[in-house]
Amino acid sequence: MQFPVPQFTDVEDKIIGPLTIKQFGILFAGGIFVFLGYSATKSVAVGVVFLILFGVPALGIAFAKINGRPLYTSFMFLIKFITSPKVLVFHKGYDSAMGLRQPAKGKVAEVKAEEPAKLAGPPQDPKSRLAEINSLLEKKVSEERELLKRIH
Repeated sequence: MQFPVPQFTDVEDKIIGPLTIKQFGILFAGGIFVFLGYSATKSVAVGVVFLILFGVPALGIAFAKINGRPLYTSFMFLIKFITSPKVLVFHKGYDSAMGLRQPAKGKVAEVKAEEPAKLAGPPQDPKSRLAEINSLLEKKVSEERELLKRIH
């Protein structure tokens, strides 16, 4: 038995004329604010100010698109970004391929610090300095691999 597969699921239905429900709601809310501002003062100048403050942004939010997506979907993400805390936490034991790892039980390896005088000596030839840095990095990488083998 065959069932029809829905097509165009990403296209919103046009409910009220050429507008979707969300577009209509946004324009309706903007129109209410403009109407209330004008009717409270009966001044055309105040009505124009309310039109600029509420009507034009409502038109932009309802009809503008960013990367082919309606602005009102991005607008909600913007509000969430502004209101959420921005805290970045560094987890030393994090491995993107394996997820968070628990610290190893047992002995913790001690890392010996290099002598600062050895690294901060008189100016040297850049190529010899690069070779020295490369050898230090290779040494550290091999030490890290040994530690990882011990953990697993």
